[in-house]
Amino acid sequence: MLNEEYLIEQSSQMLIKGKDIESILAFIRENGCSKSQSIVILKKLQNIPLDEAQRLVHLSQTWQDTYEYDEELNRQFYEFLMRDDL
Repeated sequence: MLNEEYLIEQSSQMLIKGKDIESILAFIRENGCSKSQSIVILKKLQNIPLDEAQRLVHLSQTWQDTYEYDEELNRQFYEFLMRDDL
């Protein structure tokens, strides 16, 4: 992954040039960022709450290939938290 500050600066320039969030997420991912790193960068770039950045990344076309796996992981985690025997 490239330096986070560099990615934020480049992404900011992309926004100024009229690129959409999807293009920016693709750029971030192509430069080696994980999904969680993409969330953090988008949060900082857009100055938005973490949950909003997470939603935007999770539902993006860029990260569509991980959607089902992540949803299943979230479901399993929730079920684990709801267990009575903990």
